[in-house]
Amino acid sequence: MPPFFSIILPTYNRAKMLRTALKSVVAQTYKDYECFVLDDGSTDETPAVFREFEAEKKIRLIRFEDNRRQHVRRNEALRRAQGNFVAFLDSDDIWLPHRLETFKRFIDARPERGFWFSNAYLLRGKKITGTVFDPSRFLEEGVVPGWHAVGDEYIPYLTTNLAIRLEAFHQAGFFREDMKILEDTELYARMLASGIQVGAIREPLAVRRLHSAQITMDHVTNYKESLMALDAGKIAPQQRDIERLKLARKTAEYLLKSLRPLEARQFILRELGKKRKLNWIYQATFAPRSFLALAKKIREYYLGIRSLFLRRDDRFREVERFVFGLLKEEKL
Repeated sequence: MPPFFSIILPTYNRAKMLRTALKSVVAQTYKDYECFVLDDGSTDETPAVFREFEAEKKIRLIRFEDNRRQHVRRNEALRRAQGNFVAFLDSDDIWLPHRLETFKRFIDARPERGFWFSNAYLLRGKKITGTVFDPSRFLEEGVVPGWHAVGDEYIPYLTTNLAIRLEAFHQAGFFREDMKILEDTELYARMLASGIQVGAIREPLAVRRLHSAQITMDHVTNYKESLMALDAGKIAPQQRDIERLKLARKTAEYLLKSLRPLEARQFILRELGKKRKLNWIYQATFAPRSFLALAKKIREYYLGIRSLFLRRDDRFREVERFVFGLLKEEKL
């Protein structure tokens, strides 16, 4: 009998983080799963990590000699997957132990829904600074426009926080292998446009690490591929213009926060044209880089202070013990 979940975990040169991610899989309270771990040609200690988990019968360790990026490896695993639902885990993220159990409960309660996403904690350095979205916010569910998969304004998901019915991949197709960053968003836009129903879980069930090595720091490519995803989601031309301007402003803001003011200014001139003078970000690009760096430090300090006011009930303290226990072992 096939498992209920097929977990897909691609990795490249993240041996210590991979060990932590796999420990969070092994710790799952719900055990009806298969897990594909795909090494995309790592040159670090990843083979040694593989050997540590060889005895785990539910985990299938697959090594490739060449590096072809995570979406290619995800497609490899999708061709082999047998589960009813597919769940993804990035090798730098962590699942909480009840993640699969909670997803299974929601899926059983609403079987007509095939695209589920949950909330997650955000980990910056050594602090949990918040969640991906405010649990009290409005969340779209049911049948939604395909282009609502782009950005977090409408459906604030991350791939690590998803569970998607396997047949949806066979109907909508797999990840595009010619994209660099948003191959997942483009695919999910296609899925939602095909009519798959969305379900939301407000509880944080994973921990998303934020660090400088993430490929999503390439904001200009992210912008270009967001437009491709909008088109895949069958957006109307007039609405596309509105969404493009939103994405352009957000991209310029990210460039500014990354202390790249000249690049942000050039981007605004190219993408916003005459509307640039209405954009505070354009004016901010003329500020001294030292001032922008100070503003960034203040923001980081604010996030650290904000983390002190997170709801620290017994459940949150249990999460902290689990996560920081794994991270402590990671440093050994």
